[in-house]
This record gives sequence, structure tokens and C-alpha cells, in this order.
Amino acid sequence: MSNIGQTVAWVAPNVLWITLLVYLLLHPEVAEKWGAVINSLISKISKGAERRSVALDIQGRLNSFSKSLNSEVAGIIPYGVQIEWVIGEVSKESFLRENKIILRLGYHTNQDDNVIRAVLEYIAGGMLSSSRPHADETVMKAVDLISTKKFLEKERKTALPYFYTEIMNPYRRSNSDLDKFVQIANDLDEAGYFGRILLKELQILGVSRELSLPEEKAKEDTRRFMDFLDRKVLKKRTRIDVSPTFVSDSISLSIVYVGITDNIDPQINWINTCIIKGIDRVYVCARGAYNISLVKKLRDRLGSSKKLSEIFCDEFKVTKLGLKSGATICLCYDLKKD
Repeated sequence: MSNIGQTVAWVAPNVLWITLLVYLLLHPEVAEKWGAVINSLISKISKGAERRSVALDIQGRLNSFSKSLNSEVAGIIPYGVQIEWVIGEVSKESFLRENKIILRLGYHTNQDDNVIRAVLEYIAGGMLSSSRPHADETVMKAVDLISTKKFLEKERKTALPYFYTEIMNPYRRSNSDLDKFVQIANDLDEAGYFGRILLKELQILGVSRELSLPEEKAKEDTRRFMDFLDRKVLKKRTRIDVSPTFVSDSISLSIVYVGITDNIDPQINWINTCIIKGIDRVYVCARGAYNISLVKKLRDRLGSSKKLSEIFCDEFKVTKLGLKSGATICLCYDLKKD
């Protein structure tokens, strides 16, 4: 064989292995899932391998889910996850170590139970950790339940019936406020605004009050904010037009819809009014291809303004509302005070 042939014969497979290694290093959640597959084969002869397989599978799915949610709300879950199965009484179920949420859980033969408990603990410990002392506990429990539902829809649909029967439904039956907030959070998720508006505002709340003592007023603000989102974004419970603005000591924003007419001057004028009034943020929302084009036109016209800065502009499809066109846009501005 010529030198060139020998070189090609050596380089080709090694390039493949190096490429695979780099991919797995950049996507650790994929490596964990493959580790779970390998361990599941060994688990037929080893209980320890079975537990490692389950842990790696859950870790991979949680890391994949957190990456997906972080793409929607930047930094919403800043931590990785590591599962440690504990025999006997579990003294502390989760803590932070080396930028990972360590979940210490008892192992159950019901794998749906293992997955759901791990997800609930990971979300409660790793998502919105700075916000939790300042937000209403019932609101946060609703957020945790719907976030877990989102995970299961994406990563383990077969566990949804168990989750509804054993976890969510008993919680909802035991607390009417929680039942209401779960419904609002779920409706927001189906409309595409659970992460983009609700989680984003709770995240900002945590950042703005991180060094402050928790106050009941801030917690009550989050309850009123949920009611505002129910009336304004979801437009339920009342036919009366609701003010587009929510203002409290903790949360300050306005939600503007584009559509019905071709004229976007009223929306631009309203955003300028919000700047004058000292509102912190404005969300501009629209559904349907033509209305989305109007939002982009509004965005172009406001692009040179020094009184606002764009936080994000997301285009996405809403698939749960049975719409002919689920194309949706959500544009968020941070407003600078006059």
C-alpha cells in the first residue's frame, strides 16, 4: 500500500472518532443518554448498573430539557444535575456542588416515580432560586408543576398519567389557589408565554431583589401578576378591556398586541407613553404571519431609539391551541427612564 493509502487508512477512522468525541464533549446530555443505554445492557446482571443507568438517563434528559428552556429564557436554569441514589432515610434531597444540583433520592422500582421526583427536585432547587424567597409559594408550586409537565411532554410522555394521578391532581384538589394558578400557568404555556413572560418576570424579580429581605408585599405582587396575566394575556373571566399595564413595587410592565389594523402608530405611541410613565418593560405580541410582519416593522422603526433596549425577540409556533396558523412572535424591550 502506498504512503498516501496508509495515511488515509489511518486518518479516516481517527477523524471519525475525534469528531464523535468532540460532539459528545459539546453535548454531555447525549453522552449521558448513551451511557444509560450501555449501563442498561449491563443492568441485566447488576443492580448497581441498573441504578447507574436510570441516573444517567434522567440526568441526560434533565440537561437536555434545561438547555431547551434556557434557549427560551436565558439563564433560567444555570445548573447541571447529578443524581445520587441513597439507601435508607434521605436527610437532604438536593444541594449545590460544583455548579450542579446534587439530588439525593431513594431508588424506586417504579421508574416514572424516580423520574418525576428527580424533575420536581431539580426544578425546585435549580430554577429561579433567587426568586423563590420573594415570590408567593403557591405561585412557585404552580410554576414547578407546569415545568415538570413540560419536561414530561418533551422527554417522557408515558409518565404523564402517573404524574397527573399521583402528583398534580392531589395538589390541585387540596388548594383552590394552587388549582387556579396551575390552570393559568398551563394556559400561558399553551399560548407560548409561560417562559417568555411569566418565567422571565419571575427571573427579573429575583435579580432585582436578590440582596433584599423577603417581603409579603412582593409575594402578593406575584399573585396579582398571575391574575393580570389571566385577564390580559389569556382574556378569560371578563369581557371588559383590561389595562395593558401591571405596575407594582416588584413588577412593572406593559403588554401590547399588534393586529386588527395595519397602523402600528398607536403601539409605538403607547411604548413612548410607558417610557414617560417609568414602566420597566414592554412585551409586544402578535399571532399570524401578517401580524408578525407588523411587529417586525415596529421593531425596525424603534431600532434607533436610545430610550429602550431589546431583551429578546422570539418567533415560535403554538401547537396546542388548535389554530390554523400557530406562528407567534414575542418582542420584549427594557425601557430607560426619562
